[in-house]
Amino acid sequence: MTSTCSLRPFKPCDCLFGSWLIRVGVWTLIFLAFICNILVIATIFQVPQFISSIKFITGQIAIVNTLMVVSSSVLASVDALTYGDFAQYGTWWEDGIVCHIIGILSVFASEASIFLLTLATVERVFSVKYRTKFEHTLANIKIAIIFCFVLALIIAVIPVLSDSEYGGSPLCIPLPFGRLSGVGYTVAMVLMNSFCFLVMTVAYTKLYCSLDKGEMDSILDCSMIKHIALLLFINCILYCPVAILSFSSLLNLRFIGPEVIKPILLVIVPLPACLNPLLYILFNPHFRKDLRSFQKQSFGWKKAKDASLVSVNSEDAEKQSCNSTQALVTFASARISYDIVPSNPVGPSIQ
Repeated sequence: MTSTCSLRPFKPCDCLFGSWLIRVGVWTLIFLAFICNILVIATIFQVPQFISSIKFITGQIAIVNTLMVVSSSVLASVDALTYGDFAQYGTWWEDGIVCHIIGILSVFASEASIFLLTLATVERVFSVKYRTKFEHTLANIKIAIIFCFVLALIIAVIPVLSDSEYGGSPLCIPLPFGRLSGVGYTVAMVLMNSFCFLVMTVAYTKLYCSLDKGEMDSILDCSMIKHIALLLFINCILYCPVAILSFSSLLNLRFIGPEVIKPILLVIVPLPACLNPLLYILFNPHFRKDLRSFQKQSFGWKKAKDASLVSVNSEDAEKQSCNSTQALVTFASARISYDIVPSNPVGPSIQ
C-alpha cells in the first residue's frame, strides 16, 4: 500500500524512529527490561503460597512492566521492518488495529505501574505506622490491585471512545498537542499521575520523619521500605519530562520540538519498565535470597527428575531380569522333568 509522503512532525518518510541513537536506546531498553522483569517474576512467584503482600505488588509491577516492553518491542520491530520505506506503510500502520492495541497496552502499562507503586507506598506506610490498628491481608491487596488494573484500563480505553484516537501518530501514543480533546486527555492524565506522586512523596516523607534511625533498622522488612522509596524517587524524576511536555503543549509553548519529544515518548516513558526491576535485582536483598531459593528449587526438581528416570530404568531392568530369570527357571524345570526316568516304569510283562 503506497501513500504520498509529506514530511511533518511525527509523520516520517524514511523510518519510524528517525535517529539511530533512539533506535539503539530502545533496543537496549527492551533487552534489559525483558530479562530483568522475567527474573523478578520468576523469583517472586516461585512459591505463590508463601509471599508477602509487598512482594506480591512488586511482582505485579514487573508483569505490567513486561507489557510495556511488549509494546516497545512491536514499535521497534515496525521500525526495523519498514526501515527506509516507512512512507509506504505509514497510513496502513496508523489505521490498523495493531497500532490501537499497542497504544492501549502502552497507556495501560504506564498507568497501572504508577497506581501499583502508589499502592505499594500506602501498604508500606500502613504496615509500619498502623500495623496495630489495621490488619491488611493478601486478599485485600489483591482487591486493591484489581481496582488499579480496572482504573488503568478505563484510562487506556478512553481515547478509543473519543476523538483522541491512538492512530493519530505512527507512535500509537496520544500526543499532547493537536486536537483539543487529545491535549485535554494527556493533561488530565498527567495531573492524576502527578497527584499520585504527590501522595507517595508526602506519605513517605511523613514516614521517614516519624521514625528514628534505630527504629527504622529494627523494622522487620526495612529493605522493602527503602526499595519502594528508591522506586518512588526514580519514577518521579523520570515522569518530570512527560509532565513538562504536556503542560508546554497546554500553554502553547513551542520551545520543545519533535526532536526532543520523540526521545521522551520512546525512551523516557518506557524507561521505568527497565529500571524498576533492575533496581530490585541490584539493591534488594530479597532478590538474592529468592534467587538462591529458585536455583535450589530448580536444581532439586532436575535432580528429582533424574532420580525418577534412574528409578524407572532400574525398575525396567529389574522387570527384565525377573522375566529372564523366570524364563530360565521354567526352561530348566522342563529340562529336568524330561531327563528324569520314572522309578516304577510301566511296561509289558513277559510271561
